[in-house]
Amino acid sequence: MNRYTGFSDLCIPSSGDLKSIVREAIDLGYRNVAIEQTCDLCRPEDVNKKQDPIPVPYCLKELKAKYGGQIKLVNRLTVAFSDASVSLLLNKSNNLRAYNLVAALPTNESSFQYACQTLPCDIITYNSGTIQVRMNRKYYYLAVERNIVFEIKYAPAIVSSADRKRTIERSHRYHAYGKSKNVIISSGAQDQFQLRSPYDIANLGLIFGLSEEQSKESVRGVANRVLLSAEGRRFGKAGVVITGRAKRPTIVDSDDYSDTELEENISDSDESGEAENVADMDVTNEDNEDDLDAVQPPKKKGKQEKMVE
Repeated sequence: MNRYTGFSDLCIPSSGDLKSIVREAIDLGYRNVAIEQTCDLCRPEDVNKKQDPIPVPYCLKELKAKYGGQIKLVNRLTVAFSDASVSLLLNKSNNLRAYNLVAALPTNESSFQYACQTLPCDIITYNSGTIQVRMNRKYYYLAVERNIVFEIKYAPAIVSSADRKRTIERSHRYHAYGKSKNVIISSGAQDQFQLRSPYDIANLGLIFGLSEEQSKESVRGVANRVLLSAEGRRFGKAGVVITGRAKRPTIVDSDDYSDTELEENISDSDESGEAENVADMDVTNEDNEDDLDAVQPPKKKGKQEKMVE
């Protein structure tokens, strides 16, 4: 059962004014929002091995207490890395399991290939320094098969003209390499004025090379599926949902027999069955004798008549 419905924005940096951003997201019609934290693991040798390299997730208790009934809030971790050694750090981390979403931010072509093929993540994203990293069609489709989505951020395109040009270039490469499959559009907004309505984003998707249907699904269907897929990654490939059921009233049948009545009926039926079997045996014996007389040869019958005379 999918718990995530409606429109989703899967990238709200925790460094912004979260209260005002979440309030604005509710007013615009969003139902799922991910609070992002970034971790730079491009130089694993500089990481203190005695401490967990992954930061503690942002505490959402205050926001959930204020807006819990109107919107669903989840934690997202964005990991910047440059080689495959990042997996060793992620596997040893205890804080990683507390995040609902894990986004990979590859800084070069080899790390992009590793993120598409092997790294356990849900989203492949970029920043202003890695937006022009070269991609590959083969690895793009490998990521699609693993239910990994590719992210487009529209807030930087609103703030800077240079970022706008790079964002459009990146989104058109998604179309060239993979026909814009598994693409989501997130905000990356630092304040409430950078947020846009889901319907405005659907129109903005046409500029990013998405079709009309893909533009709508980028903030609704695909985004909600990645949230559900992330739960499967965290808890396993299969799940069991246990729900309580109301007790049904027991119906008493008037034709039911008590134990004593049932035993009496069984004994009576056994006796009557034995009597019928005995009667059947007598009838069959008489029939057999008549059959033997009928089958007897005529010569023997003549001899028997003379002897009687």
